[in-house]
Amino acid sequence: MRRRALLLAATILLGAAASAEAQAPRPTAESFRIEWARRPPSMRPGVDGYINNDSRWRVTNIRVRAVVVDAAGIAVRESTVSVWGNAVPGTRTFFVLPSIGEGEIYQLTVVSFDLISEQNP
Repeated sequence: MRRRALLLAATILLGAAASAEAQAPRPTAESFRIEWARRPPSMRPGVDGYINNDSRWRVTNIRVRAVVVDAAGIAVRESTVSVWGNAVPGTRTFFVLPSIGEGEIYQLTVVSFDLISEQNP
């Protein structure tokens, strides 16, 4: 009887843990919006980028795949950029990209990140 009660308690605890995890979806790459802009000519050449964290999770170690596309729509080079610091839910986090030529644009996607904690709404 005692063994059955322990088994039942363990099953209930595992079910509750699974239910709690299902209520707090983890972010995906689509949870982040990325913006970028060339610096004005009066500043040092470069491109400034921002990640908007639309998830409920504080994240860190964000890595962004940066593909440079020319005016003809052909990918001419690719790199991976690190976003330093923590991205808090509902905020914008700054990062820097290498300069690009006239007529070139960036296609940016989040490729990885580490979770820190879920934040209350």
